[in-house]
Amino acid sequence: MIVADDNPDGWGIAWWTSVRLPPLRYRSVEPIWTDTSFHHGEDCSSAILAAARKASPGTTLREVNNAPFVADTRLGPVAFSLNGHAFQGGTETRLRAQVPATIELAGDTDSEVLFAIFRARVEAGDGIASALAAVHAVVDPAADAYVNLLTMTASTLAATTWHHTLYLHRDPTGTTLASEALDSDPGWERVPDAHLVTVTHDTVDITPLEGPR
Repeated sequence: MIVADDNPDGWGIAWWTSVRLPPLRYRSVEPIWTDTSFHHGEDCSSAILAAARKASPGTTLREVNNAPFVADTRLGPVAFSLNGHAFQGGTETRLRAQVPATIELAGDTDSEVLFAIFRARVEAGDGIASALAAVHAVVDPAADAYVNLLTMTASTLAATTWHHTLYLHRDPTGTTLASEALDSDPGWERVPDAHLVTVTHDTVDITPLEGPR
């Protein structure tokens, strides 16, 4: 397993300035450390999902391939990101076959395919957390794979961790989930491997994920 230690293939961010409004979004193929085009740094936000990209093998460097992916759903606007690589061991054909014909894909990434499967589960009646767990089961990652999934609405955050790090930080100002601890604050907690974490305004729930079949 190779885990990237840099993210040179662009970045993106989705943020809610109000729970009553759809999220704003910015995506770029420029590395975050050289991109000077983002001009929303003074915005106040109730919910933020940001991702820096190390492109999965075989995918192209286009803005449409960069997370966060955003779409309207039965539960309102949802943002989504993948940390890892889902098209491994011949899984691409199987996963693409799970995408409903009603959902059109703009790019060629595994992330967007998984988001489409997630959206289909939501439209079928699943909640945010149960839909994300269902996508994990569809991916059925191998023992040596790493596939972390992350999704957010204006009021709920859910993520999985599978053989890859995920850290949680809680304080009076809010809750943060990140692939790595963002600073030296001792309040960072590592989410146990192979678990689903669900965050709302009042609760944080961490439950085990099923392993590969």
